[in-house]
Formats: sequence, C-alpha cells, structure tokens
Amino acid sequence: MEVKKKTFTLKVVFFKYLLTLVVAFIVFIGLYFAVFVLMQIKSVIIQPNYSEILARGAKSLLASAPEITENMIPDGCKFAVLNKKYKVTKTNLDGKDLLTAIKYAKGTYSNDGRKKCYYFVERQDGSCVLQYYLQMRYQSEFLNKHLPGPQKTMLVIFAIIYFLIVFIITAICAKKLNKHLSPLLQATEKIKKQDLDFDIKYSGIKEFNDVLLSISDMKTELKKSLEKQWNIERAKKEQISALAHDLRTPLTIIKGNAELLSDSTISKEQQEYVNYISKNSIQIEKYIKILIEISNSEKPIFLQLEEIDSINFINTIKDQLEAIANTKGLKVKFIKTLIPKSIMIDKSLLYRAIMNVISNAVNYCPNNGEICFEVKSIDNKIKFITTDSGNGFSGEDIKSATKQFYMGDSSRASKIHFGIGLYITESFVNLHGGRLYISNSHITGGAQVTIEIPIC
Repeated sequence: MEVKKKTFTLKVVFFKYLLTLVVAFIVFIGLYFAVFVLMQIKSVIIQPNYSEILARGAKSLLASAPEITENMIPDGCKFAVLNKKYKVTKTNLDGKDLLTAIKYAKGTYSNDGRKKCYYFVERQDGSCVLQYYLQMRYQSEFLNKHLPGPQKTMLVIFAIIYFLIVFIITAICAKKLNKHLSPLLQATEKIKKQDLDFDIKYSGIKEFNDVLLSISDMKTELKKSLEKQWNIERAKKEQISALAHDLRTPLTIIKGNAELLSDSTISKEQQEYVNYISKNSIQIEKYIKILIEISNSEKPIFLQLEEIDSINFINTIKDQLEAIANTKGLKVKFIKTLIPKSIMIDKSLLYRAIMNVISNAVNYCPNNGEICFEVKSIDNKIKFITTDSGNGFSGEDIKSATKQFYMGDSSRASKIHFGIGLYITESFVNLHGGRLYISNSHITGGAQVTIEIPIC
C-alpha cells in the first residue's frame, strides 16, 4: 500500500479541533458585546445609570412645578410627593418602597451599594423622592417583570447557542475522524473473515496509515501462510482419499478369500478365525468409507433446491428408520404435527443429514430401547427431532459433538463415526439456512438432536 496524499498527525487534527472551538468562542464573545451595543442603540435595553441621569435632568422641573403630575416623572422612575412634615400627598409607590422613600427624605437611608436607589428633590412646600434602579434593564416593563436581567438572559441564550455550535463542530470532526478510521476498520473486518484478497485504502492521518501499513504487511504474510496451510491440507486429503480407494482392492481380496474359506471344509476353530477376518473386514470397510467421506466433506457443495411433497419425504425417512431400528429390536415412536404440504429443500442433502442423526441414535441406543422421531412446523420453520433412550450427551459432547473428528466420552464414543456424522449434518443444515441443536431429553434422559429448517 502506497500513501501519496498529504497526511496529518493526530496532534494536528486535535489541534485544529481545539482551535476551531477557541475561534468560535472568541467570535461569540464579540457577537455577545455587539448585540448588547445594538440593543442599547435600539433602546431595547437601557444603561444602569440611565434613570439616574433622567432624574437629575428633571430636578429643576420637579422643584419649581406648582403641582407634580405623573407625566413629569422620568422613564423608569417612581415617585412620592411629601409635605414638610413628610406626609405623602401623591405617590405611585407602596408598601416597603414608600417607607424607604420617606426615610431617604429624612436622611436616614443611604443608596450606597444598592441597586434600588432614591433621588431627593427639594420643593418649596415639601419634597419629591424619585425611585429608580441602578442596573441594566429592559425598556419594556413587561420584560423587566417576566425575564431575568438583560445580562443574565443574553448569557443564557448565548451559552445555549455556543454549546449547540460546539456539539455540531464535534459531530463534524467525529465524522471526519471516522472517515479516516474507516479503512482501518474495513481491513480488520476483512482479515477477521479471512478475506485477504483486497487492497488496503488510504487514510489521511499519519498514525492510522502507519497501522494500515503494518496490517498490509501482516495480511500479505498471513495470506502466504494460509495458502501454504491450505495446500498442505488439500494434499493431505487427496492422499487420504487416494489411499482409501487403494485399500479397497486388497480388502476385497481379503473378504473374497475369507468367504471361500468359510465355504470350504474347515474346523470349528478355523471357522471362528475366518469369522474374525470377515467381521473386521467389514469394520475396515466402514473406516474406508469414513475416510472417503472426510476427504470429500471439504469440497464445495451447492444446494439444488426443489419443492417436494413433505409427507412422502417424511414417510421415506420413517421407513428407513424402522428398518434400521429392527436390527437392534428398537421400538420406534413417530409423531407428526402441523406438517406443511410441501417444502423447498435439497432433498438429497437434507435426507443425508437426517439419516446421519438417526444412524447415530440407533448406534447409541441400547438393545430393545426406543427411538422417537418427531416432525413439526412452528414459526415458519420445520423441525426434525430425533430422541433416543441411551445415556445422552455429556457436557463436553454438547459443546463439541459437531467438531470434525470429535471422539466424545466413553458413554457415547463410537468406534465408527469419530464425530464426522454430526459435523457433516451441521454443514448440510447450515447450507439450508437452518440450525442444529444438540441436547438431552428431559423425558428419556437420552440424546436429542433437532434439525431446524426454514420453510421457504
């Protein structure tokens, strides 16, 4: 993999991200003050000392007017008109504010450090006290009543907008970072699936490219190693298959001679030896059959789906099961529930899969035992359930029974199957998009194997 485009380090990427946040913050601070100035120009908000300035400007008018009216009072101010004995003659103050205004007129109250302030205007017949706020306020009294101060309100609004912008910037940066990370994730996912025929794509971040270069080298070496291993395995299987076929000729000769000896006049002891030869020849023949099946099991198998009559297919299996069971005097229990009229399957492969399971069940079932074969459909799936009355699977069997060459424990180990039966069965079931379940029956205590196939 060659990296020709310009790359950046992670340090630069994160620095750009932080710089973007800082610039956004500075812009927002500038915008915050600009909006404040604009709101002051448009008289949406007023300066903290705005009412005080108006109060000072209205002093001469209020001092000389024969009678004070509300339209003489500056904006943002309330008032109280007092006579020389500090009795209220006119006011729009009430409660505590009115009492405080009287105290201020008497000189017993100070404005120092307070937001709510008072201004004294001496008149010929008494005095006038103006109340105002020494803080930034809205021009609208409705806003002053229902909203926090302009500074707090603006701060909250701008904080929300800024955090929203930070979220958007972070999301955009994360998306870009994920785009640079994508080639790395794709490469590891393909290697995980053992798909090594692909070109590793470029990432715009130096550290990611360093990792991708290492993965590219690892992929090349892994591909060589796997190809070598696959070639060795293929050659081994071909040798096993060839050897198995070659063994058939001398085995046929041995069986033929044993049969000739058996037909000739020989002693009882000699007949016993001939029987041993015949019996073990049959055993060897089974071993050879398994070896050939193992060597062929890795060859690609393609489904040949066809719509078949379900009842005929099941009855064929039933007849075969009864024939095999008779050899050991086994009782056969057959159950059918909600069988669909037809199913779409590869008849040959599914038949082999089911017969493998039945064959195992018969082998592991004691003489005069019982085999139960149940077929039922549920949730758009058809299930073939085989249960025997043998010793059942051990915990290790349940985990490993479908592994190729698995021997099993002494309770179910067979000198014939070596685990190949369930291994091939699971392969055929998987091709149909189904599943193989291995467990023990709660009723008989024996093994229970379920083949589940979707009904197409």
